Amino acid sequence: MPTSTRSQIVASIVIFLGVAYFWVFSPPFFVNVIFVVLCVMWSAWIFISIFRGTDELKSAGVRYALAAASGIGAPLSIAFVMLMVASLDVQRGIASLAALSPLSPAAAGFGLGVSFTVLVMCAVLVTANSVWWASKR
Repeated sequence: MPTSTRSQIVASIVIFLGVAYFWVFSPPFFVNVIFVVLCVMWSAWIFISIFRGTDELKSAGVRYALAAASGIGAPLSIAFVMLMVASLDVQRGIASLAALSPLSPAAAGFGLGVSFTVLVMCAVLVTANSVWWASKR
């Protein structure tokens, strides 16, 4: 069963508000686990609905974009992280951002690294999907 655009927008808003709530109020650990499990289940449902959708052209575009994100985005993320480790100015910037967080510096640095990796993967996914659609027009 493919998802609608409206349900994806609502889920994105709920996830954003949930993350903001966790960042500000620091709820108990089991609430964090439940939220993460629900987010992973939503992501899996979206991923499965891509391949079960009736729109073959849309599914082909998303498959191409996912392949590009995993094939290009992951090595690109690793290369950027290696460059960050080699650059002292970037390390100082990350350390100053981590100092602003109520978390430990290691946890904040890990969170920033994961966030950066996700952003790179999403940027590659959107770019690949746009290039695929432009090549088919």
